[in-house]
Amino acid sequence: MTKTKWLLILLGVIDLILIIMHVTDYFILLLKPTGYLIPLGINIIVLSVIGFRSSRYHKVWSITGLILGILLFMAHGFMVLLADNSYAKIDSPNSHHSLVIEYRHATLGETTYFYNFYKTTFGFIGKHLNDQSITLMIGGTEHPTGLGAEGVLGLGNEEWISGNTVRFPTSQGMKDVHLNLSQSVSATDIEAFIDKVKNKDNGHTITINGNRLKIRYDKEYDQSWIDVSNNNGEGAIPTQQCSRLVPNEERGYYMLEECTHQWEYPLYPLTN
Repeated sequence: MTKTKWLLILLGVIDLILIIMHVTDYFILLLKPTGYLIPLGINIIVLSVIGFRSSRYHKVWSITGLILGILLFMAHGFMVLLADNSYAKIDSPNSHHSLVIEYRHATLGETTYFYNFYKTTFGFIGKHLNDQSITLMIGGTEHPTGLGAEGVLGLGNEEWISGNTVRFPTSQGMKDVHLNLSQSVSATDIEAFIDKVKNKDNGHTITINGNRLKIRYDKEYDQSWIDVSNNNGEGAIPTQQCSRLVPNEERGYYMLEECTHQWEYPLYPLTN
């Protein structure tokens, strides 16, 4: 097999890997700021060199392919430039996970901020968290002076409330981003737990964002409460007791209320 064929096979394998990654929402993070400009450029250069050096292909086809490749390169470059995305990365203090944030804004009367999130373990390949994207819209008269996309999200003041959940104090309230939804409970699970609290189902437990909640009931005094604990300090709420767990529409969170150390704690968003 000739070197040219080996080169074409290698190029095809790389392209196939990039296509599979794109379809499955995995991305090489180093390529995100420039999109696929680098792979496109490599394809154009390699195929053009092979086309012009080979006697099997007419030079007209090589020139036509080169022109089409350059036009595709320019079109993709214009799309990347138009998106004007910025990036930031925050590392988990308790694990090897990191969260990469892709953000941009658009202004038309009001300013709309768009945030996409990527989970990465080694900092090279990131998994797009499809259902975790955040869009925040701020009216022109309501926009705080000097507050940019980082400030609107609360970047720099985020809190890892568990090994897989980051809480951002955005300008429109707290937003949680879950790096692993399979380890996260649903609103249905929490509503079922609330019903069990009302029914004083002694001993029933649920784990939310690293916090282990256990229903306790003293039959003699007809008193019930919720024990809150966590393993290895992974939860954002210290070990203590709370009286109830309730949905708070105004705050947009399920709240633990009347707790030992303070009156209330936001536990989990009503909607992701």
